[in-house]
Amino acid sequence: MTSKVRMLLANKLLQSFSAVAGSSVAPGPKAAALLPLLKVNPKVSTVVAAGGDVAAGGGCLRFDVSMHRLHKALFPDEQEHHERNNRLGELQDLSSSLLEHLWTDSTLVAAHTHTLSQCQDLLLSLTVSGAEQCCEVLHNVVLQPSCFWHHSDLLRTIPHQRVLIDFSSPNIAKPFHVGHLRSTFLGHCLSRLHAALGHHVTKLNYLGDWGTQFGLLKYGCDSRGLTRADLQEDAIRKLYEVYVWVNKAAEQDPDINVRANEIFAKMESGDPHELDHWRFFRDISLKELQQTYDRLGISFDEYHGESDYNAAKCAPVLRQMEEKGLLEQLPDGRKMFEFVPGRKVTVVKSDGSGVYLTRDITAAVDRFQKFSFDRHYYVVDIKQIDHFKALRSALSALGYSWADRLRHVRFGRIQGLSSRKGAALFLSDLLEDGRHHMLEQQTLTSTTLVSGEDAVTAADVVALSAIVVADLKRRRHKDYHFSWQDALKSTGDTGVRLQYAHCRLVQLEQNCGVVFNADADTSSLACHPAALACVANIIRFEEVLYEFHESLEPYLLVDYLVKLSNSINQALRELKVRGAPEAEAEARLLLFVAARHTLAASLSILGLTPLKQM
Repeated sequence: MTSKVRMLLANKLLQSFSAVAGSSVAPGPKAAALLPLLKVNPKVSTVVAAGGDVAAGGGCLRFDVSMHRLHKALFPDEQEHHERNNRLGELQDLSSSLLEHLWTDSTLVAAHTHTLSQCQDLLLSLTVSGAEQCCEVLHNVVLQPSCFWHHSDLLRTIPHQRVLIDFSSPNIAKPFHVGHLRSTFLGHCLSRLHAALGHHVTKLNYLGDWGTQFGLLKYGCDSRGLTRADLQEDAIRKLYEVYVWVNKAAEQDPDINVRANEIFAKMESGDPHELDHWRFFRDISLKELQQTYDRLGISFDEYHGESDYNAAKCAPVLRQMEEKGLLEQLPDGRKMFEFVPGRKVTVVKSDGSGVYLTRDITAAVDRFQKFSFDRHYYVVDIKQIDHFKALRSALSALGYSWADRLRHVRFGRIQGLSSRKGAALFLSDLLEDGRHHMLEQQTLTSTTLVSGEDAVTAADVVALSAIVVADLKRRRHKDYHFSWQDALKSTGDTGVRLQYAHCRLVQLEQNCGVVFNADADTSSLACHPAALACVANIIRFEEVLYEFHESLEPYLLVDYLVKLSNSINQALRELKVRGAPEAEAEARLLLFVAARHTLAASLSILGLTPLKQM
């Protein structure tokens, strides 16, 4: 994309710093460390140089870098011997000397600094000619639309790794509840991001398929006379009704829980009869889950379950913990592990059976043996912070050096989700509600271009886009209130608006009356502020992917998409393709095609299918 100019500026900064500081900083190995610091500034990328002599295109692109971060990157071993209130003065002296060298560089249109007083920092701005960047960026995108970012020097600084992502993790024998929604969307998005950046990604769905709840479910089915024949249709709904009924019954009759524990104890000991019923529940659950995932456009490389880590499988890990003196036995028979000073957690219950943590410790060891992961992400809600602290602590105490490769990607809760009837909501209900809302909007909108089955398909895609963007557009640790009224707006930061922006560009390509020329001369675009702002936002794509990868925060990509769409809309208003002189029309069409490919790549990473009409 912009690897040439970004690397060029990084090397110029290194050379100038070396001259100013008298350091032996060498271009090459350390230049890559500066690439993440250079941020293109779309808002001011049309500024004309102070002297008025701008390169032949007439416009400019500006890259900003924090002087404080630049200094730290170049001299990481240097101690900060000055007080915070003296830092700004030191950076001002250094930047003044630096500018003297940069001003003599003929490849720069301008170089200057701005004071950021609130954070005791300076912003160094480097301005380059826009004409050359328009040509390089746009042609790179349209020539390789599905992977144009692979040529980015910035993204090449990210080493390719083996990444294991554990997400979604619904409970079997129950409908897919919206409580698993955020894990599913966030994990899917993270998987697509890492795959897009060249990592070897394994997507793992760790099912809740073990525990005393299956004893309750088996007891409930027996009590209500529910046979396998009864479960050939709408099985999950029927099982859920039984599960709700038996839990209410158990509140009134403690003997039910006793019987459920006995059934589960038989499962743990390998009783063939009880395990046969459990496998039946699991198989019909997986069949329905797959239908849900197909509708979401999500697939997994591995399905694991808590059942894979029963008492026999957990026994070796527990022996290790015993041998290392990590467990404390209480008078009631429970065994505890102190994961931080003064805080203990149960790993063995009083009846000798394991708990969720026991299975997770065993599973982590098993996964490392199978996948040799460099990073392992658990996409699980924020309430499980202590659980994952205990997990990493236990693995470290057991001597596993890879324990620090585990990361809990936590997120907050969704509030306000209920069906149109006000009932507790399952994902299938939510998707049906979304389809209903979108089909209603299609009938009320005069610009709708789809009908029949195409209309239903488009309604499904737009509804899913509305849900996904509503979920991913904020920092993941925050709770939020979901509203169809807000999610389905055609303006603002919504999935509907982003899909519409993509469709509008597709319609432009089909109806503008200009034949697309991938080799079009783009020099005329540098005279137009709207075109330069759009190009600058396309350049930002690699920066956003880098920051997203570092932070695992999808809102960065959603925010970028909104800003990209804004710049596209402004360019569409000012730069007409139909009726323009041929050379200008071809250049403008090239700009809009490159913008569409960038928009489509971003939507795809979010886990969405870009629509061509709606």
